[in-house]
Amino acid sequence: MREELSERKSQEGYEWQIIEKIKETHDTYTYTLLPVSASQRFNFNLGQFVTLYVVLKRPTSTGGFEENLATRAYSIASSPTRNFLELTIKEEKPYGYINPKTGKSDAFAAYFNQQVKIGSKIKLKLNQVKEHFLWKVDAGLEKNVAYWSGANGAQSARSLIQYMEDKKDPDFSLVLFYSNTNLHTDHANLDIIKSENQPVDSLNVIYFNWLINIAKKLENLKVIFTFTREQEIPALSSTDPKVIYRKGRFFLNPDGSPERTLLKYGNNVETSFNPICGSSGFINGTVRLPNGTINRGKGVLQNLMEIEGIKPEKTDKEQFYLEQVDANQ
Repeated sequence: MREELSERKSQEGYEWQIIEKIKETHDTYTYTLLPVSASQRFNFNLGQFVTLYVVLKRPTSTGGFEENLATRAYSIASSPTRNFLELTIKEEKPYGYINPKTGKSDAFAAYFNQQVKIGSKIKLKLNQVKEHFLWKVDAGLEKNVAYWSGANGAQSARSLIQYMEDKKDPDFSLVLFYSNTNLHTDHANLDIIKSENQPVDSLNVIYFNWLINIAKKLENLKVIFTFTREQEIPALSSTDPKVIYRKGRFFLNPDGSPERTLLKYGNNVETSFNPICGSSGFINGTVRLPNGTINRGKGVLQNLMEIEGIKPEKTDKEQFYLEQVDANQ
C-alpha cells in the first residue's frame, strides 16, 4: 500500500520551495529547494532528474505576453544523502527568443531565472527511469569512477561529488573530466554581460571555483579541466596536483594524434567505470548542423572503447534526460 501511495504521489508531483539562489555564470543559477511539508519529500538516486512545472510569462510575436504552464527536465545537482534538492539551470535560449514556427517563446530557463524568486513554490515530478546512468555507482558496484562531462553535464557530477564527500568511503575514487569551450565568456556574450553590469572577465564554467575548492578538500577526487577553444591553457595557478588545466579535446594530443586521456589522468584504467553526460556530440560525436544535416564523428564513448580499450559494460551515458532536453530545444 505504501509503495502504491508513493507511486501515485510521484505521478501527481511534489511541491518544493526555493530557499536559495546562487549565480554560477552569466546565464546559469543553482537553486536550493526544500519540501513545503514532510509529505512532499521524496527519495531519489544518483543520476536521476526531475521535471519542473512552472507558470511563466513569455513574449509572443504580436508584441504581447502569454502566461502558461511550462515544463522542463533537469538533472538533480545534489546528493541523495542531503535533505535538500539542488537544481542548476542554464539558459538554453536567450531572453526574448520567439519560435518562428509558433510565434511564441518556448524558452524556459531565461524566464525561470528572471521570474522565480526565493520563496517561490515549484511543482516537481521525479523521473521513473530505474537504471539511470549512475545506478551502478549508487548500488556500490562501481567505486573507481571516471566521469566525463560536457559543459551541460556537470550537474550529476556535482551530485556524485557530494555523495562521495558524505559517504567517506576510502575505496571510492573519482576523476572528473570536464570539457568547456572557454574559461571566460567569449565576446559574443559581451552585450549580455554589460547589460547585467557584470565584469567582462565573466566565468563561463559552471561550478568552476566550487570544483577547485572541493578537490583540495577530498583526497580521492581529481578534476581535469579542458578548454576546446582556448588558444593557450588559461593562465591559472594551482598548488593542488589534483586540479589540472589543459586545452583541446580529450583523446587528442596538441599535434592531432590520438591521446590515451584516461590512461594519462585516470586511476586504475582496468577497473575504471566511465559514465558520460553532455550533448550528443560530446557523447557519440553526432552533431546536427544549422542546415539540418547530421554530422557523425567520434565522441567520448567511441574513443573510450577504441583508444583506451574500455569494455562497453564499463561505460554508461545519460540518455533519457538529454532526450527530454533536446525535445525542448
